[in-house]
Amino acid sequence: MARPDAHLAARQPSAFNFLTMSDDRYRPTSRRQRLTIVAVTVATVVGLWLLLIYRPGGHPRVIPRFGTEACKPGQTTDCVGGQANVLLLPATPASSPK
Repeated sequence: MARPDAHLAARQPSAFNFLTMSDDRYRPTSRRQRLTIVAVTVATVVGLWLLLIYRPGGHPRVIPRFGTEACKPGQTTDCVGGQANVLLLPATPASSPK
């Protein structure tokens, strides 16, 4: 009985055999290919950093000057250095029923 891939044996072997999914030979990348890979990588990194630094469509935010004065004697809210009241509820124990 003939092999199912006998018609491929008569042809010249290629670099990659799709039936066995194996590489017949190893071809290292040329200097030009390596330089192209490095150049594309560097251009991509620089482009991404520029997009992070100079955000397209981003507008600078204007921070209002309301409440940026220092606290006067006896003032505790709406000033720099004032109090921020925070409510903190204790956690319920794990064994208590809900």
